[in-house]
Amino acid sequence: MKPVKTQAENHRTRRLLTGRPLPSLLYFALPIICGNVFQQLYNIVDAVVVGNYLGSLSLAGISVAAPLMDVLYALILGGCIGVSVLTGRAFGGGDSDHLRSTHTTALLGGAGVTLLLSAAGLFFSRSILLAQGVSEETAAEAMRYLNIILAGLLFSFLYNYLAALLRSCGDSRSPFLVLLCASTLHALLDVLLVGKLGLGIRGVAFSTVFSQVLSSAALFLIIYRNTSRSTMQEALAVPLSALHFSPAIGREILAFSWASAMQQAVVCTGRLLIQGMLTGLGNEVLSGYNMGMRTEQFLFCFSQGISAALVVSISQNLGNGQPDRVKKFYFSAIASVLAASLFTCSLCIFFPGKLIGIFSKDPAVVAAGIAYTGTMGFAYPFSYCFELAQGFFRGVGKLRLTMIASLTQILLRVPLSYVLIPRWQIHGICAAVITGWVLLTFLEGGYSLYYLRRNRF
Repeated sequence: MKPVKTQAENHRTRRLLTGRPLPSLLYFALPIICGNVFQQLYNIVDAVVVGNYLGSLSLAGISVAAPLMDVLYALILGGCIGVSVLTGRAFGGGDSDHLRSTHTTALLGGAGVTLLLSAAGLFFSRSILLAQGVSEETAAEAMRYLNIILAGLLFSFLYNYLAALLRSCGDSRSPFLVLLCASTLHALLDVLLVGKLGLGIRGVAFSTVFSQVLSSAALFLIIYRNTSRSTMQEALAVPLSALHFSPAIGREILAFSWASAMQQAVVCTGRLLIQGMLTGLGNEVLSGYNMGMRTEQFLFCFSQGISAALVVSISQNLGNGQPDRVKKFYFSAIASVLAASLFTCSLCIFFPGKLIGIFSKDPAVVAAGIAYTGTMGFAYPFSYCFELAQGFFRGVGKLRLTMIASLTQILLRVPLSYVLIPRWQIHGICAAVITGWVLLTFLEGGYSLYYLRRNRF
């Protein structure tokens, strides 16, 4: 099928196929970056409200629950990334039939997998926390939060899947606007349910799930009610009666998505294992480390947004038969994140106390967070470049390579942390993580340049 290029598509949704690489990349990435910021506000607002209203036990509970939830969220997000490569290529090539079939199969299959993950989480979470050495009291508090979050996991999948789908079809603005409204509502509900109504840590969970329900509903409405959508985007508005799971396309989606899902989950599993090594150092150190991680995730919003935009840019242009534009987009992305890393590094090196102090006033928690954030700030340029190399290979469809790279990093990080934490405590984690970032930046980043030079698409 030949590409269908309407005036509306050429004006906005096909900008990545026709516009200058750097402005087009930044224009498309900006809503994703802003969306990442507000996505992190979900977790940051939770931690701030819990830390200021409920005290150290609840803060420890939500801290130990976070890496466990991150693993499940990573599986969902990774699967969505894999699907978005396929839908992006279909959109770039103008193949509306394949786009529609991929969409319906991924929606039904992803919902089924998410329900299984939800059931597994409800059954095994407490045992995993206790196996890490988390105290009974802290584990009980964490489960009050997790039971509600896990019960609503399907809505997290629906939002992340529909957002990735719209982005792959050239619309990065709608997911951002929905997330902006949802994040604002989430913050207000946190204060209301926890600070005013006294629902404790359960109030935080309820506000998160309710916001995700509204987010997924809003994206469905955008897909089905948008009268100004392009010809290709119209393919997404499949009537509910026409939803169909295609085994053949399901196998194609699985071939792309499993590696991406495992890659995301491997990283979060490594963090979960490292968290278990810190439990013996006390709740204050554990909370400080997790607050440092939350700060780090917030500071990575720019590089992750650029990387996500790079995936769409590459997949669309390859689908449209324009491999020569891939190199231009990749180098534009590298220049952007290196410039941004100067600001990020300075913020962490010179003001770590200000960043961690947002979450807690406990001196021990703040000191542990400063130890992590102040040290890691020196290494963020490596992390940013590694993130872009991952985005490059996702865009060209080499998702197994990104999984292997992440697995290699974790296999290096976890043993090093095990050796170094008893000696250097949180600084031991920093040394282990930085070693992995530096190694993989040179290996995967170098291979991406070789891959480009050979033009092996």
